[in-house]
Amino acid sequence: MSELIGEINKCQKTWMYLEPIFASDDIGKTMPNEAAMFKDVDTTWKSNMDFIEGDPGILDLNERDNITAQFIEANKKLDQIQNKLDAYLEEKSLVFPRFYFLDSQSLLMLLAQTKDPRAVQVHMDKCFEGIATVKFNEKDEVYGMFSAEKEEVDFNAKIDVNAGDKKGNVEKWMLEIETVMRKTLREQVRDSLKAYFTVKRTDWVA
Repeated sequence: MSELIGEINKCQKTWMYLEPIFASDDIGKTMPNEAAMFKDVDTTWKSNMDFIEGDPGILDLNERDNITAQFIEANKKLDQIQNKLDAYLEEKSLVFPRFYFLDSQSLLMLLAQTKDPRAVQVHMDKCFEGIATVKFNEKDEVYGMFSAEKEEVDFNAKIDVNAGDKKGNVEKWMLEIETVMRKTLREQVRDSLKAYFTVKRTDWVA
């Protein structure tokens, strides 16, 4: 009985963590094998919870056919899924190392929303200390950024998040944002230094 309760608790914790992740169709397309495994676990979990709700007696549960074996097998699958997810996140983070600033669940939810590039907005300030949000136009091009204080900077180049291999790969166009942001700020600092000696001080500060 103790073994069964331990396996159920373990399954519950991992299932609760993974369920909102695999609720996304995009994750299912990215990791079809893991999505199929999770569906099996989900069926096992829900069918047993329905049984427990109908007959909450622990002795009856312990005597149910193969109940412990079912949860042991479910936990093995969940461990495999978790390992694959960790490897997937590591692969994405190696391309764009600032993803390491996000917790695993936030990163997975971000990567799962590939159809909506603007979903990155809520995580932007975690990836970049000075960027609260970025500016999108109607063509899904990133063309500027806002700080938390609403300071606005337009980039010197637009970033089409759907161009080439960037489509559906948020880590690649986020990496391009980092590059363009640095180039833009470098140019603005250079222009500001030049203007310091030729522009009236009050105008220069403004």
